[in-house]
Parts: sequence; C-alpha cells; structure tokens
Amino acid sequence: MKYLIILFLGISLLSCNNTSTKKEENKTENSKELIYSKLFEIREFENYTELRVLSEDANKSSIFYLVNKDIEIPKILKDKQIIRTPVERVICLSTTHIAFIDLLEETSKIVGIAGVNNVYNKKILQAVTDKTIFDVGYDQSLDYERIIRLKPDLVTIFDLNGSSTPALNKLKALKIPVVVINEYSEQSILGQTEWLKFFAEFFEKSTFAENIVDSISSNYNNYKNLANKATTQPSVLLNMPWKGVWYMPGKNSNVAQLISDAGGNYSWKNFGDLRNYPTDIANVFVKSNNSEFWLNSGQAINYKDIAIVDKRLTKFASFKNKKIFNRNKRLSAAGGNDYMESGVIHPDIILLDIIKILHPELGLGNDLFYYRKLK
Repeated sequence: MKYLIILFLGISLLSCNNTSTKKEENKTENSKELIYSKLFEIREFENYTELRVLSEDANKSSIFYLVNKDIEIPKILKDKQIIRTPVERVICLSTTHIAFIDLLEETSKIVGIAGVNNVYNKKILQAVTDKTIFDVGYDQSLDYERIIRLKPDLVTIFDLNGSSTPALNKLKALKIPVVVINEYSEQSILGQTEWLKFFAEFFEKSTFAENIVDSISSNYNNYKNLANKATTQPSVLLNMPWKGVWYMPGKNSNVAQLISDAGGNYSWKNFGDLRNYPTDIANVFVKSNNSEFWLNSGQAINYKDIAIVDKRLTKFASFKNKKIFNRNKRLSAAGGNDYMESGVIHPDIILLDIIKILHPELGLGNDLFYYRKLK
C-alpha cells in the first residue's frame, strides 16, 4: 500500500510538473492591440509569436508561428507552421507587399517579385536590372523552379476570391513558407495600413512599425479634421465602365470612405456592397451625370481617352467642366502604378490629394502626389 501511495504521488507530481511546463510554454506575454485592422492578430509568447490571418470563411483562416533563429523551436509547436525570424530572403507576389517591406526599410531582403511590369519602386526595378532581385512570374504562370532556387525564408501572396489557391497549394506542397496577406479586404483604409505591424513581425521590427502607423494615422485624422472645415460637399463620381459594366464601390468600401473623409458627396454612397456594385452607363448617367468631380477614371490620361471608351461619357458635367482626376500620376516606364503599390501605406497622402481636388478653397495648393488632372 505504501508503494502504491508513493507511486500515486510521483505520478501526481510528474503530472503537475508537466501541466506547469505546458502552461509556462503557453503563457501569453502580450496580445497586441490593433486599432483599425480586423483581419489579423498578433500574440506574443515567451519564445515565439503567433500570427493569425483571419477570414470570414473560417476554413481560410491560418495560423503561423514565428521563432527567432537563435532559439530552439519549442516542443509545443511540433507540426505547426513555423517561420524562423528575422527573415533574410523574401519573395513578394503582390506589389503592395513590396511597399510594406520598403517602408520597414527592409527592401534589401526582397529576392523575388511577381510581374516586374507591375512594379513602380525604383529600387526594386534597379535590383531586377542588376539581377539581385528576380521576376518569378505572375498569377498562374509562376516559375516554381526559380522560386525554389531563390531559397526564400518567406513568400507573401494574396488570394482574392480564391484566385491564388492553386499557387498557394503548390507552394505549400513544395514546403516553401508562404503566408496569405489579405489587407485588401480590410473595411477600414487605416486597417490596411496597420498590416505594416503584421509584416514587421517577420523582421522583428514591431516598435518601428507601430511608430510609423501612429504617424500615418495621426496625419490622416488631421487631414480629415481639416476637410471638416469645408462649407461645401461637392458630388463625386468614381471609376470607369469596363466592357460595358460600370463597377461602383459600395458605401463601405475604402474609396467611399476616402471621399467622405475628404468632404465629398459620393453619388453611390447608399449602396451597401463592400466592394463593387455592377451597373451600366445609362444607369450611371441618370444618377451621376451632374456630379461635379470624377475620380479614378480607369487608365485615362486625357479627355480623348474617356471619349474613346464611350461617347456618352462626354455628356457628363465633370467631362464638360474639365474636372476629371485620375490616380495615375506616378507610373513606371512599363506602366507600374505607384497608387496601387504604395497607396496602401500612405492613405494620408491619398486623402490630402482628394481634399486638394475637392476643396481648393481651403488653400492647400494644387500639387498632387498620386493624382493628376486629365489634360
């Protein structure tokens, strides 16, 4: 009986020790507070960081564990998706990812990009010329052999409506560390920018990123408050028809938010779709032909480009009054658009551009960064 008691106590103590160790391994040091973003989470543990990429479809949510290269991988992370940090070799399969990494001053860690013609960043383009960064193809034409040869510590990919699922599955099958970045799905435009904190974890630069995001959000809110001083709310039309269909951003979209924050009256603000509402030119003419301003007019650089798409567009008030502005001032020689690249991390600059366009009476000048007035 004595031996049974001793054996029971020994097992109990061992169990307690194991439980204690397990609790210690799972002890959360810090669950980082996010102000705007709703689609990722950062949880810091004693010896690793847990990143969660969230999705409305729970099956598409994913978890990654970051462990410093100098630390032994904790046993609790066995069979988990682990990425060793700080990463040294990154392949970006979206231009916005380049912008995040560039803002973190880690551009030198990029070894591969997808579709060089879509890139604006001059440092990246020069590195491609110098063959220190390589184009790995685009979309369904990725060069997997080249990706393998580049030996990336991390590949970042976007997966809009499942468009990149085959590539994602292939990279996983090749045992290449790949992370889906879905900042484009954030409802808040500052929520998109806050993904800088997510990227920063791979380079162990969280404090650096937090300071940048704080600065950008402060600028944005200051400009928004400035726009509130305007006494008018000019009406705004957005986008251009494509193959006979005019996609209007819904009232909860980022661009609708920008128009509102800039003191504009978006003609389609009552539509609830988060992304785009499909309609036709006739319907847009009835609802928006008198809009004072027209922004984001496709690929157009001049008024002739608008007329070529459809002559009916020349009857819009904004066309007649020459008040059409497009977000294509900063283009590379091959057509890479910086608005589509670095705009995600500079919503404050975009907002200031739009305020200058809609409210010249505020005296902010007419020098635009991303936008240009059509000729």
